[in-house]
Amino acid sequence: MKFKRVFPYVLSSAAMVFGLAATPRNTAINETNSATDKTTTSNEIFTENDMPPLMVHYAMESHADIDTSIISATAHKYDVVYTRANGDETRRSGGTRAWRNNNPGCLRYSEFTVAQGAIGYAGGFAVFPDAETGMRAICTLLKSDSYKNLTISQAISKYAPPHENDTASYNMNLQKLTGMHPTTKLSELSNAQIQHVARAIRRVEGWTRGTETHTRTPVPQKTLADTIMFYTGIYDNAIRRQMERTI
Repeated sequence: MKFKRVFPYVLSSAAMVFGLAATPRNTAINETNSATDKTTTSNEIFTENDMPPLMVHYAMESHADIDTSIISATAHKYDVVYTRANGDETRRSGGTRAWRNNNPGCLRYSEFTVAQGAIGYAGGFAVFPDAETGMRAICTLLKSDSYKNLTISQAISKYAPPHENDTASYNMNLQKLTGMHPTTKLSELSNAQIQHVARAIRRVEGWTRGTETHTRTPVPQKTLADTIMFYTGIYDNAIRRQMERTI
């Protein structure tokens, strides 16, 4: 192995990052210091302005790519608290249960609702991450084997049984909102009509907004030191590979 071929690569990675390999400005300062006092060295401090643009971008990058999807929900008395993947929380207070739970059909928490995307439960009812997911759950239920062969009236009697609801009033309101006869079978309805029934169910169940309170979790910011360590590792690996090729 020839020493003169390896020597340029044994510069420390820190020196390569900080640009101390005798840039014109540093050279001029050192020459001036040497002329007055040979034991004096440059006191110039490395700043972010001296850092290559790519490194500045890495250090100052935004955190817009952090996952903010809702992953869980828990009941706090009558309130529902939604937790996002990044730790942020949203508390829903007041309004109706359907709104607080993102559950337009007030579907009970079960294996079915979990399979449809429920992320928790509150008041015995499923909690969905958003209203759209809750609406899809109603449509899926109405098209399932348990419901599709029932008439609208029979489906409502099963969906909102008399011992828990005013089923007769429920049927009457649904007929007014949809214009569909109670004896119509669900299997005879198109997807658009099923969605129309689902929207009517949302109206009957009640969808009144309350108050949302958002709590943010501080996101750790990447520092200049983090960036320097990142690029130091890159330079170390590059030097190691080059030395292996020259041996």
